[in-house]
Amino acid sequence: MRTLAAYIIGFCLIGSTPLAWADAGTVLPSPTYDIPFDDYDEAATQAEMAAQVTAFLETMQRHHGESEAALRKVLPGELESDEHGKLIFLRNLADHGVLEGYEFRDGALVRGEYRCLQQPINGLNEFIGYYGAVNAALRKELGAPLQDETLWANDLYQSLPDYWGVAVLIGHLRYAARWETPNGIISLELSGNRHSRLVIEYQSVEFLSNRQHT
Repeated sequence: MRTLAAYIIGFCLIGSTPLAWADAGTVLPSPTYDIPFDDYDEAATQAEMAAQVTAFLETMQRHHGESEAALRKVLPGELESDEHGKLIFLRNLADHGVLEGYEFRDGALVRGEYRCLQQPINGLNEFIGYYGAVNAALRKELGAPLQDETLWANDLYQSLPDYWGVAVLIGHLRYAARWETPNGIISLELSGNRHSRLVIEYQSVEFLSNRQHT
């Protein structure tokens, strides 16, 4: 888990590395894979993901503008990093590593990020299911997003929905959605670069204003 934390401790959105286009005429076999964990329950883990993200966003809304010390008192879990105006907590979901980070400016909470990296692979479309569960939860809470896109950089797998999780993992497919609230912007993204990566980011009005002026 420490290795995972070091891999994604950058705490920023990272774009996928472009890959060479594969031969469009390649014929792929039907996917076959075994779920490596007997206790893996797709519906239950999707619900747990949505619950974790909802709790993260509620923390951002409730403690917006508060100090690092105040946030440390109310957040459970293992503190992975506490430096340079950021608090990063280490969590997990279905054996995947999760980093939940909070960023401060002038001692006040202005930005947060929930990031989950797919290790191990419990199912080819596992993270697409997580994206859908979080998207549905945010729609229920915030309404329809201003942006909700399915973006293909390479359409090799586009006609094969059972392989869309592979397309995400290797950078051929990306999902993105965005909501605006009175206090800031919430974005949801599923992308990949050797691992599928689900990221939910909360940027406050203050953070966005400061970024525009720097």
